[in-house]
Amino acid sequence: MRVVVTGMGIVSPIGIGVDQFWNAAINGVSGITSIQSFDASSQHSRVAGEITEFNPANFLSAKQMEQTDRFTQLALHAASQAMADAGSLDNYHPRRLAVSLGSGMGGFSTFESSAARKFQKKPIPPFSVPRIMANSAAAWIATKYGLKGVNLTCSTACSSGANAIGMALDLLRTGKADAVVAGGAEACVLPLTMTGFEALQALSIGFNADPARASQPFAKGRDGFVMGEGAGILILEKEEEAIKRGAKIYAQLAGYGCACDATHIVAPNMDGQVAAMQAAIEDANIISDQVDYINAHATSTPLGDVIETKAIKQLFGTHANEVAISATKSMVGHSIGASAAIGSIATIMSLHTGTIHPTINLDEADPQCDLNYTPNCAIQKKVQVGMCNAFGFGGNNASIVFTNL
Repeated sequence: MRVVVTGMGIVSPIGIGVDQFWNAAINGVSGITSIQSFDASSQHSRVAGEITEFNPANFLSAKQMEQTDRFTQLALHAASQAMADAGSLDNYHPRRLAVSLGSGMGGFSTFESSAARKFQKKPIPPFSVPRIMANSAAAWIATKYGLKGVNLTCSTACSSGANAIGMALDLLRTGKADAVVAGGAEACVLPLTMTGFEALQALSIGFNADPARASQPFAKGRDGFVMGEGAGILILEKEEEAIKRGAKIYAQLAGYGCACDATHIVAPNMDGQVAAMQAAIEDANIISDQVDYINAHATSTPLGDVIETKAIKQLFGTHANEVAISATKSMVGHSIGASAAIGSIATIMSLHTGTIHPTINLDEADPQCDLNYTPNCAIQKKVQVGMCNAFGFGGNNASIVFTNL
């Protein structure tokens, strides 16, 4: 039994909708700008991947906007695109339609604003708790579309979206669902989250005057990641059912692997990353030499990019030099729980179009990062097997494999 992707939706700093996102990605457009959503003058890092053209009032009522956090609004918009792209799922019983969504932070903007109101001794809006809940986005998607099957939310930091997609694969394989809305959403370009990551010395602080160059995965001059926001949603179905209803098929979701470092709460570990990638390859029933493309986790942190490079080299051996690699985060920043969902869409589009988007801002590579990262310009390459990596705090590593049918 094969699981296929029949619909996609995305809200990102470089485009709303797959076509706009992909056109910007292959042209190396940066979505990193000076922060506009709040006064960031007191922040050390004053750049982010914000979605400035997103207006929830275009698709939500005033009451729905009051009841939803921004991350839920992003998820709902991406889901609406994906559902429209996939076509009618009316042939499925509602109890067989599932949701599996990832978010590392959940409704953090509501948490931050509610905390501020509490300290100011102002009343907190009645829907504050439902807005904050990490599972609110999945619940709202289910409610909007009448999806009455399994409803899951995965929160494993930066690997949340990848694990959510992997859990969706398991639901379909084990017969617990016939179709799944899967992906991730995040909206934490906020003073508190930015300050917290600054305290960890994780954010880029050296490019406030030149935001478009702030995210530099694998580059010699990188100095930390850039906070981003967004949502990516996939519609996943069993192949035979998708064919039966005449659905468009983008790719096969062939494998999923996850592994915990169990070594450090924030520092990455090569062994855990190798284990996750190896597990995904084995689950896809392929060998490592068949992987044509890797959408790297590649956050632009000094340590993280080196560790991922070493992990790829250890697992793939000499084939590591043949694999095309690129970093979507160079253009959109790091959207935590949404990052792997966005990266998955980029991976699927590479399979679908034969084009690999560039890693921008890679003018001089770190000598320790010496693989083919598709610097600055897109390339044409037939991709049969693509992998998307996601490695998060808590030692949570996940990899997913997509293939052409």
